[in-house]
Amino acid sequence: MSSSRRDFFKKLLGTGVVVAGIPPACAPNIDPSPVLDVPTPGGDGIVSLVVQRYPDLSRAGGSVTLRFPKESGQENLLVVHPSADTYAVLSATCTHVGCPMGFDGTEAVCPCHISKFNVTTGAVTQEPATVPLKTYVATYNAGTQVLSINLKAGSDNFPSVINGTLTLTFAEFPDLQNTGGMVSGNPTGYGKTIFVFKLEDGTYSAVDSVCTHQGCEVGFESSINELLCPCHASTFTKTGVVSPGGPATVNLKTFPVTADASGVVVSIA
Repeated sequence: MSSSRRDFFKKLLGTGVVVAGIPPACAPNIDPSPVLDVPTPGGDGIVSLVVQRYPDLSRAGGSVTLRFPKESGQENLLVVHPSADTYAVLSATCTHVGCPMGFDGTEAVCPCHISKFNVTTGAVTQEPATVPLKTYVATYNAGTQVLSINLKAGSDNFPSVINGTLTLTFAEFPDLQNTGGMVSGNPTGYGKTIFVFKLEDGTYSAVDSVCTHQGCEVGFESSINELLCPCHASTFTKTGVVSPGGPATVNLKTFPVTADASGVVVSIA
């Protein structure tokens, strides 16, 4: 095993990440992608890279990890260049135990336990990971050689954030009129899934989907009436409060909510 890979696994072990089942002499020849520090994204959520400035990314089969300032709240991104003018962008953190991702020229690969993911869809192609990687919208201009990554792209079938607010009308989302009703979606202008609940006392709550443990996306599990992180089983109440017993110790991000006769308005910071 090369000294660089040995150093990587030493650092990984030093951070408390368990690299189980991989004897050092048998570790696969996959490294985390080289790190490129980038500034906090602007208000439009667009990150632009002049690809030719970065040899690790410009060559076909190359990749980089974009590392944002911690205070930005933006997760690290894996940017890969499978072939020609084709690029893809995914979460750079494996959904198994949170190791930094690498790229083998075809698939995203976790060096710790060899989980593999499709770079276009984020789908798991080889376990032990069972949860997909989040993917991001990216476009490449071959003329300018600029790759633009939209961190705030959302779903076409869900309302967008306009002037800092997300409006969910009862006409479009009637479930929000019912106690226990829920709506979830990824609004353009925010770029991450949010959940909106009508609580038992008639008030509303709106919570972010990003688990505070290792950044996986939580989902609502009706059998326990809570939000569940599929990666490591942390759970949260409908108001975003972390439940005891899981690895997460910090509550989910929440948003102010108001309601009137026509619907619900969520303030997205």
